[in-house]
Amino acid sequence: MLRSAYYLFLSGLTRLLGFRGSEPLTALMSSARFRANGSRNLAYLGHLARIFPDSSHAWRESILKRYWRVHQRAFLGLFHAGRLSPEILPERVEWENRELLDEALAEGRGVMLLSPHFGDERTLHILLAMSGYPMHVISSRYPGASKTVRKARLRVSMKWHHVGFPDQSPRWIYDSLKANEIVQTSPTAWGGPHGHWVMSFGVPVLASSTPVRIASSTGCRLLVACNHALPGVRYRIALRRFDPLSLDRSGTAELFEIFEGMGRAFPDQYNWMNLVIRHRETNTIARLGAIPVSEGDVEAATQPEDWDPENIRDYSGVSLLAGVSK
Repeated sequence: MLRSAYYLFLSGLTRLLGFRGSEPLTALMSSARFRANGSRNLAYLGHLARIFPDSSHAWRESILKRYWRVHQRAFLGLFHAGRLSPEILPERVEWENRELLDEALAEGRGVMLLSPHFGDERTLHILLAMSGYPMHVISSRYPGASKTVRKARLRVSMKWHHVGFPDQSPRWIYDSLKANEIVQTSPTAWGGPHGHWVMSFGVPVLASSTPVRIASSTGCRLLVACNHALPGVRYRIALRRFDPLSLDRSGTAELFEIFEGMGRAFPDQYNWMNLVIRHRETNTIARLGAIPVSEGDVEAATQPEDWDPENIRDYSGVSLLAGVSK
């Protein structure tokens, strides 16, 4: 009830403030989020200290504060997306290597767009669909969320393109790629029992094997895409080719090396919350000695020490379920 009221309040407030008022509101919300996070910020700062060992505490804290601002821009993007339109996109969206997407579609094999937790990946597929591209996205159904919250998170996407869910048959993915369309997925999401163990910023994480598995079976093109969330409800969509040496665990590892480079180059845009959660999951899984079926099961089994950025557990003893790749 409280969360629904908060979403309704923000929907009305962003409508009242418009695009021009978005950054002051973002600044206010990000400052409040940083303070409210309290001791939880220590996990983020600890990871940043590992990743940027030559940096000062003041620099790391400034990066974290800037990250929370980007995070809040992306959150408010849920409400601003419905006020975007193809007509105003040229003044809202910058492109980097757009020709790569056009060239990939020209090959006629379908395109899998690999979008990590970076900037505002949730608005990326909407912007691409508004730009005329045949889009699909794999999304959570947000189980347990109220109708108001689900509407805010899914309504605009479903208006502009097809939205598929993990509990559906994956047949639609193969059909969409066969029709030479674009499927956006997030490789930095929960990897699940059929995931790949890879290194991410110096810690082992269980990554999704979906991109390389589908590319292997369909021959589709793979592109990495990130959507920088810029001040004033503006975006920069950057694309790059991804041609891994092999479509297996080593290919997934190559992909995460790219993501790590993006995080180092744009530390304010990279979603450090995702790294904190994936690392915590690895510690929990290593302690359990097996990979639970659902992400919720991992979360339920978490203990406080699993959050410690200096606690890097050895996952080699984890029991692998049928079909799981190390």
